Parts: sequence; C-alpha cells; structure tokens
Amino acid sequence: MTNQEERRLVSIRRWVPAESRDEYDSAWLRLHAAATAGGGHAWRFASASEANLYLEFLEFAAARDLREEPEILASLQALHRSFGDPYPPPRTIEEWIGVQ
Repeated sequence: MTNQEERRLVSIRRWVPAESRDEYDSAWLRLHAAATAGGGHAWRFASASEANLYLEFLEFAAARDLREEPEILASLQALHRSFGDPYPPPRTIEEWIGVQ
C-alpha cells in the first residue's frame, strides 16, 4: 500500500446525556456533512449494552488529515466542549492506520 492509498481512522467513545441527545445529533450532523464534503467518511454507533454511549468514526486518506480542515476541526472541538466526559476513562480517542 502506498502512502497515497493509506487510510486513517479515528474512533471516539462519547457519553451523551439523554436530555442532550438533540444537541448531540445536531453537532454530529455538522461533522458528518463536513467530513463528507471533504472526501472523508463519518459514522457513529450507539452501544448495544450501555445507555447514552456512542462510538464515532472519522475516516480519511492519510495524505490529507481532515482534522486540519477548519470546519471539521471546529465541529470536533464543539463536540468535545459539549460532550467531553470521557467514558470509560482514561482513553476515549484512538487513531488507526489502514493495512492490507
């Protein structure tokens, strides 16, 4: 796999209080739209066993880190400010490199 073909995946575990779900959905949709417009992908999943726990993914080409795009960075920062409680502590963000 060449560097241009390498992909990056960032995963974030995020706890969202039930009463803040609408705010979270709006913030997530902004990130999703920005990632898609930037040529990346964004997904999220709700935990099957833990209420109010979400697993988010941001995937992009390694040659162009989408987190450096102003709109995507602003969306990520807004999500962290509003829903930054780590669950479970201490690590809620991981980064992965694609392999063949």
